[in-house]
Amino acid sequence: MNKKIDDILAEEGTAAEHYDGEDTMPQGVAITRPNIGRPTVVSVRLSANEHARLQQAAEEANLSISTLIRIWALDRLHAEEEEHDGLSVVERLRRLEHVVFQQSM
Repeated sequence: MNKKIDDILAEEGTAAEHYDGEDTMPQGVAITRPNIGRPTVVSVRLSANEHARLQQAAEEANLSISTLIRIWALDRLHAEEEEHDGLSVVERLRRLEHVVFQQSM
């Protein structure tokens, strides 16, 4: 049988999504998929020092680095939305340009 690699990968992906490994796990171990509703991954470049500082902060909070960054980023977005009455970045820039150009005349 000659299956295409795409077919094999699709079958394996489907099997993995529907895999119920609870019968093979030791008693007391729970399987969770906390990020199943978050399909987008963002990659960020950090210096070694920045990474170490984030790692330390995450350990102190008993969180993973990615969870800590996600919490901080979403918290900042929420604060920005509240601070600016839900205005978009474009709308805020327009207001800023208006004020700057008015003052320069």
